[in-house]
Amino acid sequence: MKNEEIICQAILEKKLIGFYYDGHHRHVEPHLYGMAHGEPRLLGYQVEGKSNSGSPTSWRQFKTDKMAYVRVLDEGFKGGRLKSEPVNWDRFIAIVD
Repeated sequence: MKNEEIICQAILEKKLIGFYYDGHHRHVEPHLYGMAHGEPRLLGYQVEGKSNSGSPTSWRQFKTDKMAYVRVLDEGFKGGRLKSEPVNWDRFIAIVD
């Protein structure tokens, strides 16, 4: 299964995803998948793992071509964290309702 399919499945089912990005393992609530600045991207809330900024939990935008070993986790999430649609995105493909 491709990263796009895994991300869209997780958004539909409101399940966390796990993956490696910039050398760090992360667990993320996937809230929006789409195109931004001509590239496929995920907007998600990181709930576990590390990042280059050092902050383990926060909103992050991920370039999906840099995501490795993407998988849907058993843990679900409620949604509702995304209060408004982000600006400067070309189009939305999947979004948590």
